[in-house]
Amino acid sequence: MGSVPRISAIIVNWNGAGDLATCLPGLKEQSVRPFEIIVVDNGSSDASKATAQQQGVRWLPLERNHGYAPALNRGAAAAVGNVLLFLNNDMRFHCDFVHELCGELMKDESVFAADALQYDWEGKEKVHLATALSLKRLEDGLTVETVPGLFIRQTAPEGPRPVLMASGANIMVRKDMFEALGGFDERMRAGHEDTDICWRAWMRGWKTIFVPSAVCWHRVSRSSRTMEGSAVRIRGTLEGRLIFATKLLPRRYAAAAWRNTVLGLVKDLLTFRWSRAGTRVQVLWGVSRCLPDLFRERRRLFDVAGRTSEDQMRRLLAMGESGR
Repeated sequence: MGSVPRISAIIVNWNGAGDLATCLPGLKEQSVRPFEIIVVDNGSSDASKATAQQQGVRWLPLERNHGYAPALNRGAAAAVGNVLLFLNNDMRFHCDFVHELCGELMKDESVFAADALQYDWEGKEKVHLATALSLKRLEDGLTVETVPGLFIRQTAPEGPRPVLMASGANIMVRKDMFEALGGFDERMRAGHEDTDICWRAWMRGWKTIFVPSAVCWHRVSRSSRTMEGSAVRIRGTLEGRLIFATKLLPRRYAAAAWRNTVLGLVKDLLTFRWSRAGTRVQVLWGVSRCLPDLFRERRRLFDVAGRTSEDQMRRLLAMGESGR
C-alpha cells in the first residue's frame, strides 16, 4: 500500500458497553492499525466509559445524545489523523478490513470515500453492498426507496467500483475533503447523512469507491431496538429525507418527499397513531423552519458545481446503469 497515512477511527456510542467490548479489540488487532481510536459518547448511562478506558482508547463524552451525525463531526474535529474511519459500535471486522479500505482510498487522489462489504452478525446475509441510484424498484430485498420514485439498489461486484454512497456505519474518508464539504449535515441526526455527504462529494468530482475485500459484520439497527432508540431512528429518517431532498434533488422529488410526509401524517391521525403523528408534526415544523437556509445552500452548491440538480442526478443514474 506504500506509505500508510494516519488513520483516526471514530466510533459513536450510546449505552453500548457490550458492543464496545467486541468492536474495540477487533480494531486494535488490525493488520494496519488506526493511529488512534476515539469513542464519541452520546450521554451513555451504562459502563461504556469503563469499557473504553480498559481498551486504552480516547474517550470523548458529550453532555447528551446529540444524534449520530453531530457526534461524528465532534470526533472528526478532535481527530489528529489525515484519514477518518467512521464506524458504528455494533460491528466486528476482518483483520485486513482497515488495510483494504485504506489501500483503495489512497490509490487515487480524487477518491473521497471508501465503503465496505457488510454481513449480518451471523455472516449469513450481505446487508450492505455496492450502491447505485435507480428509477426502478427491484423486489430483491436490497433496493430501498430513498424518496418517492427514486431508489438506491445494491449489487455485489467482484472488485472495487465507484458507487453512489458509502454506509455511515463503515465509511473511510480523506479528512481534508471531509472538512471542505463541511462534514456531515448535523440537521440529519440519524438518517441520510451518509447519502448526503457522498452526493455532495460527487458534485465536486470526488469519488466514493466500494471495496468488497473490506469485510465487516454488523448488528444492524441494534440501537433502535429500545423504544427511545426506535423513536430517534424514525424521526432521523423522516427529517433526513426531507432535508436531503430539499437541498439536493430535483424539485419534483423534493415535492414528493414533502407530500409523502404530509400524507403519512394524515394517515397516522386517521388511524389514531398519536405518537407517530406527533413525530411527523415536529419534523415538518422543524425542517420548515430550515427552508430558507436549505434554499440558500442549494443555490450555492449547484453554483459551485456548475450544473443543475437534474444534471447531477442524470450523471449518478448513468453511473449506476453503466456500473462505472
